[in-house]
Amino acid sequence: MALGAVAAVLGAYLAADIGTRAGDRASAAERGTALDQAPVADRAPAPDPAPAPRRTGAPRLISSYTTRFTPGEPRVRNIQIAARILDGTVVRPGRTFSFNKVIGPRTRARGYVPAPSIRGDRMIADDVGGGICQVSSTLFNAVFEAGMRIRDTRSHTLWMPEYPVGREAAVSYPELDFTWENDSGHPVTIRAFATDSSLTVSLWGVRRYDVRAKTSRRYGFTPYRTVTDRGPRCLPTRGARGFEVDVWRVLRRDGRTVRRERFHTTYQPQARVRCVGLSGDRRAGADR
Repeated sequence: MALGAVAAVLGAYLAADIGTRAGDRASAAERGTALDQAPVADRAPAPDPAPAPRRTGAPRLISSYTTRFTPGEPRVRNIQIAARILDGTVVRPGRTFSFNKVIGPRTRARGYVPAPSIRGDRMIADDVGGGICQVSSTLFNAVFEAGMRIRDTRSHTLWMPEYPVGREAAVSYPELDFTWENDSGHPVTIRAFATDSSLTVSLWGVRRYDVRAKTSRRYGFTPYRTVTDRGPRCLPTRGARGFEVDVWRVLRRDGRTVRRERFHTTYQPQARVRCVGLSGDRRAGADR
């Protein structure tokens, strides 16, 4: 979707709802105490009935990114819960956003359900909160395209086709986090909206840079292994070669380059897994 079209659609949404606490849309069980612990994650305050004129004007759409997923899968519920918690978060100028502090622990008590997740070079069937990385990775791409300073991020060990190659953020509470700094000089409001098949994350505020990106060809390919496994957590998967890739982000302002960054990613090969011993053999699909 073009950025202008997204701005038109979300502009009305923001104007009507930016002063609403995300907590009104997410239950206390979903929210937990994570927001109280996060020094950078404010909620958008109710607007002043007669606000003073601001030299910077009203917040505008800086960037927006959408990823898609298959409807009806267990991970959809986890994505929707995390999106509701994320929606409405305000990152103050000069502060660092922490995904884990804002979203908090992914537990059954907070509504999360088991869903497939990456473990090493394979997928496992049941991990409570599986799918949350779709939220962090969609946010990563919105942050990437907004030109915000990325502090701490790691890609998945395996490449996931839902995300642009080399542009993703794997998270696991509490150790593996995704953090970024609001260096725009103005407050940034995060909007997140999940349907049954897509997730859109947008950043609203004041744009500081024009952002250009370039991705290298994949190189350094490594072969995958084939394994046979059994048990309820076995998930048949197709094999995929590992590879390396580089992504460059160039930040420009007033026609000149301000900063050039390289994001290097090494993806491990994904094992081809054949599951046996349950209700007959469950074979992995064709290789990719």
